[in-house]
Amino acid sequence: MQSSYQMKKCFYILLVFVMIMPFSAAERNKIGVVLGGGGAKGFAHIGILSVLEEAGVPVDYIVGTSMGAIVGGLYAIGYSAAEIDSLVRLQDWMKLLSDEVERSHKTFPEKENSERYVLSIPFSKDKKDRVIEGVIKGQNIENLFSNLTIGYHDSMDFSSFPIPYACVAVNVVNGEEYVFKEGNLPLAMRSSMSIPAYFTPVRMDSMVLIDGGISNNYPVDIALQMGADLIIGVDLGTSDLKTLEKINSPGDIVGQFIALFGHEKYSKNKEDTDLLLRPDATPYNAASFGRQAIDTLISRGEQIARKHWDEILALKEKAGVEETKKPPVGSVPAHPMNLTDTFYIATITFDGVEQRDEKWLKKISGLAEHSSVTLEELQNAMTIVIGTDMYSHVSYQLTGGGPYNLHLITEPKSMTSFNLGVRFDTEEVAAGLLNATLDYRGRNRSKLAFTGRVGKTSYARLDYSIERIPLRNINLAYMFRYQDLDLYKKGEKTLNTTYTHHFAELAYSDMNWLNFKVKAGLRYEYFDYNTFLYTEGSHNYAVKPEGFVSYFVSTHLETLDKVNFPRKGVSLKADYSLYTDNFLGYNRASPFSAASLHFSAVLPMSWINRRLDLIPSFYGRALIGGNLAYPFLNTIGGMVSGKYMPQQIPFAGVNHVEITDNLLAVTSLQLRQRMWSSHFITLTGNYGAHHDNLLELFNGSAMWGGSIGYAYDSFAGPIGATISLSNWNRNVQFYLNAGFYF
Repeated sequence: MQSSYQMKKCFYILLVFVMIMPFSAAERNKIGVVLGGGGAKGFAHIGILSVLEEAGVPVDYIVGTSMGAIVGGLYAIGYSAAEIDSLVRLQDWMKLLSDEVERSHKTFPEKENSERYVLSIPFSKDKKDRVIEGVIKGQNIENLFSNLTIGYHDSMDFSSFPIPYACVAVNVVNGEEYVFKEGNLPLAMRSSMSIPAYFTPVRMDSMVLIDGGISNNYPVDIALQMGADLIIGVDLGTSDLKTLEKINSPGDIVGQFIALFGHEKYSKNKEDTDLLLRPDATPYNAASFGRQAIDTLISRGEQIARKHWDEILALKEKAGVEETKKPPVGSVPAHPMNLTDTFYIATITFDGVEQRDEKWLKKISGLAEHSSVTLEELQNAMTIVIGTDMYSHVSYQLTGGGPYNLHLITEPKSMTSFNLGVRFDTEEVAAGLLNATLDYRGRNRSKLAFTGRVGKTSYARLDYSIERIPLRNINLAYMFRYQDLDLYKKGEKTLNTTYTHHFAELAYSDMNWLNFKVKAGLRYEYFDYNTFLYTEGSHNYAVKPEGFVSYFVSTHLETLDKVNFPRKGVSLKADYSLYTDNFLGYNRASPFSAASLHFSAVLPMSWINRRLDLIPSFYGRALIGGNLAYPFLNTIGGMVSGKYMPQQIPFAGVNHVEITDNLLAVTSLQLRQRMWSSHFITLTGNYGAHHDNLLELFNGSAMWGGSIGYAYDSFAGPIGATISLSNWNRNVQFYLNAGFYF
């Protein structure tokens, strides 16, 4: 009986052992991959991950800091190393690591104000609006993260990803490390890479989060806490302490300070690493985002991994990985997403947007509820909202599994600011532009702006606008201008005049479209001439102090991608003004009028050379009526329109201001070659005709001229030199300029 009992007991023990044996055999050591921070040097992570995939190493956990957090986050949701490689090489990193917004996505006021000021300083009663928390807001890079992680915008547990993931940031409020293990994935990645003083930190709840490399640049301890048994770590060397000889710059000092701050934790994390890979990044650094640097750094990552191939296989064997099994890489087929991929948007909600602006934002961005949108259209819509410059920060979340709910999160921005512009040229020597804008957001948004210019042309201008509907304004303006002007006739100076000009305007403007503006209203102008000195034999004009009341309408279509050195787009301006001195007529007779048309287009000559552009232009102005006033006569000369007088038309080969007949037409053809990234050689030819009779326009005095110039497109505006010649000048004209035109 006892023997039978013993036999049954042995049988049950054997049965349990047989049942659990497969599970015990399936158990293996978990492998954690740790990707350190180091800016651009982190591209080496991609090459290393590609070799791990080739070796069949399963990644059970992935943890990163800064660039390691970005690469690791994408890898965790299913991107393969090859897919990340392709994404990295396709990006315009200089644009991503800036706040640049394509000009075509800006509202019309932003188009007009862009590329005028060198310095802009926000000012507000709210301290948050006055603080400049970083050189770069990081808007472009954050929205790239959102585009790449659609489906992971909800608040999620990062352990539920195809590969469990975590990344590290630092809360500067208390100096403590903050580990993202849940939440919004793109926000976590953006927080971990917020380099102090360069990127604006991420504010979340009661925290202000910056780059995790300050505290834990090589977070092996986090991977161990998540459950990793074995660690493959990629250390980019940014946490190494430098010797005296290698501390030679402010950047070296900052780097040494960061390394000292987290040195103790870094040393312990290195000790806990089973396989440490340290790619050689020489001579590149954290800011090496050029194409050649990216290619080299990815290759260096692959090289260091292949150098340790045997150790990788040994660690794989130590983990108990079966040779026949491949790691679950790229298990989410929705990534990477193509620009043509379509989403159905059920609802659109806004956070931080005034109710009156919601309908307008949907209109200009092209977003609509219960409609389909491609990824490219969504990207463009976000850029347009950012381009309004009404918000200090804009992000989006696509939640739900499809149809999606689109949620736009904004932080209102105070438009109150001080702006400064400077320029130098051989005509005016030096000029400065100062602007102060006060923005009031009540029931009706209003804006008060003061602009002052100092130079050969000096003025003070006050503008006040009331806006009931976004970008539909009633404008009031007053300007006092002092002008010291030399006028020429075929290259010979004929007179000098100094005068004051009072200008007042009441107008309605509609800029509710991205690329089109219309404006109409009433103006009063008064000219008071202090001196009027003629040279011997020059033509005498009938000039007296007088005032004018005019009615005007103007339209402007603008799609140029840049003000200076555009690569694509057109500009078309049309203006008409009717001048009187008593609201009805002029000089007890009929009023006179002026009509003008300016057109310019950029035609890329990529079939010849991808850096070559052809720019045809046309300028025309007609004075209509027999009783004309001197202040509004046609003038020509200079490099840009309106250099000294609002009606001035540019002409290569005539650097000064010349008065022409009542009908004036100028055609111009410009050939521009880009050298390297920001250097340009320009060849310009133009032809002009003017006459007092339309039928005799091309039988009158013909003007021809041309120029050749070099320019560098700097952050402070064009810096260039031009040599020109025309049949209206006896001598070669030479022109130097530096700074934005204003």
